[in-house]
Amino acid sequence: MIKILNFHVTEEFIKFVAVGVVNTVINLFVLYILTEFFSVWYILSSLLAFLLAVTNSFIMNTIWTFKSNIKHKTAIRYTKFFIVSIITALFNLLFLYVFTEFVGLWYMLSQLIAIALTLMINFVGNKFWTYKEKE
Repeated sequence: MIKILNFHVTEEFIKFVAVGVVNTVINLFVLYILTEFFSVWYILSSLLAFLLAVTNSFIMNTIWTFKSNIKHKTAIRYTKFFIVSIITALFNLLFLYVFTEFVGLWYMLSQLIAIALTLMINFVGNKFWTYKEKE
């Protein structure tokens, strides 16, 4: 454990957040390009961006964050990762829609807030289900 400002933070969580930053950049880039340059509805753009980012996230988290054997039941692990990501994405889309349509925020700002709000759902689901080693 690492202590930051009186909070105990695991190395895995810090790495998970770092991977999340990379995937947020990927997500926002794809979202913006599809919406602004290809006139794709921002909700559909967000879903497509999500699919790209979640695959990258799975690879980075498997190899670096949780240092898991990538050959060990990869299909099962990816399925679990994808299920956690779908649950997270549903909450993300809900927040994105509410902040954009009802609060009146720019969709890119709404997306950043939604990502921040869903971080813990994603981490806890993956830490304790996707990457949980059999005892």
